[in-house]
Amino acid sequence: MLLIGAGVAATLIAAAYQYAGIRSTLESSTASSLYAQQQEIDRIFVDNVDLQPYFWHRQELPDASAVADPAAKRAAQQLAGRAEATAHRILDHFAHLKYQMGTQAFTSERADWESYIRRSFADSLILCRALRDDREAFGGTGPDSLWGRYAEEACRGT
Repeated sequence: MLLIGAGVAATLIAAAYQYAGIRSTLESSTASSLYAQQQEIDRIFVDNVDLQPYFWHRQELPDASAVADPAAKRAAQQLAGRAEATAHRILDHFAHLKYQMGTQAFTSERADWESYIRRSFADSLILCRALRDDREAFGGTGPDSLWGRYAEEACRGT
């Protein structure tokens, strides 16, 4: 009986060590994936410097409907299109971050990521509007949604 108990204890200890190793590997893999996504977003802003004020300085996009010159109007429409596409790429990244934090697979830097998400909404009218206009795709408006958890306060009045 003593040998069976010792065998069970050894098996449980080995399983606990395996679980810790698997969890560490999973968190490392998840962090790697999230940082790779963040680098892709950073690359967008390196390659499209003209988008920075709309995401980092709460600047309004030009109103293409108020532009008379056809070339300038087209340029304003293209800028708006690129900004909207970038906003949706960022929202997808935030949804992935939120999901990973919710599964507890990525916890070591949670406060930093949450602060980054909130600050991103505070700094970008286009990001606020993109989420406001497509809230259902990102969990609705409840307290655990992207809107409720990170954007609602920063995006009031947008």
